[in-house]
Amino acid sequence: MPQLPKYTLFGSGNPEIEASIQPVLGLRGWSLLSMKEKEIARQQLENSGWLEEYSSEILRTITHMNHKYLRVLPGKHLHGIVPKNDYHGYGNESERTKAALNDFQHILINERSESMVYYMLSYFASLYINNTYYQWAKQAKSATERQKNLNDAFEKFDRLANCINHIFEQFSVNLTLTRNGFVPRQDDKITEQIYLPTLKILSDPKWKNVSGDLEDMFLAFRDKNYPETITAAHRSMQRFLQILVGKEGKNAKGEVGKLFSKAKADGLIPVNRFTEPIISVIQGYIVSERATKSTAKPMTTDVESTDALLMMNVVMVFLQHCLQNST
Repeated sequence: MPQLPKYTLFGSGNPEIEASIQPVLGLRGWSLLSMKEKEIARQQLENSGWLEEYSSEILRTITHMNHKYLRVLPGKHLHGIVPKNDYHGYGNESERTKAALNDFQHILINERSESMVYYMLSYFASLYINNTYYQWAKQAKSATERQKNLNDAFEKFDRLANCINHIFEQFSVNLTLTRNGFVPRQDDKITEQIYLPTLKILSDPKWKNVSGDLEDMFLAFRDKNYPETITAAHRSMQRFLQILVGKEGKNAKGEVGKLFSKAKADGLIPVNRFTEPIISVIQGYIVSERATKSTAKPMTTDVESTDALLMMNVVMVFLQHCLQNST
């Protein structure tokens, strides 16, 4: 029987040809993009349906930023329009929404502080999390019901995150948007196979405090505060184990070791004769790094970005492994 032909796109799987079409760039911050690149990114957001004149999310985003950063006043167009309502209940929200859109796009392209841009996108994305479904997920009686409500809660957010992440990937921006907020972009396999699926599971309200610790970890790394990155990484693992064994809130000496042992004894962490030595080494490494390189204790050695990045990756691998039994 003759084989069916299989069509192959030109250059498929050939990095040299692909690089000749679109050169590979090193990771960089948003501020290092050219004006032309930022305009392409802005147009892509508009083409994908996220920049609309009637977007209440954009109005809420710029309103929030003007309130939070009034002295800097990111949204000058919006700030120049006094909110009004007449006797019939009609106001000028439409005019204000258009002004907010102008501000949003201006910040995206012209703002010198990339932290401001990231904050704006982060807040904007958060408005697409459906709080009703999220609260229902908190109250769910079964894992199936909880997961369904979580998927519904993040349905629009996930679509926006996919759009932003595609743009960031194309322009080699050094962040990835997840259900836990922005995290450092790494090798695509690490991001896709470890970070994204693990943080998706941790979006469950059950792990809310763990997600908060991880957010502190990512923010510390972004701010180049590497000792605090290690501190937050250790805290997130400790909090995870506390919730796992039902003892959140304790912080006694040697707590992580005791929690880890109890989790294994209770069958809450999947271990066998092949994986147990590896997981034990990971647990020991995390505790050791906290003792020598974190802000929790006097540091005995300098902390480099590579130390903090390795710590983050080890913690994420550890959490992913443990979550196999707890979802």
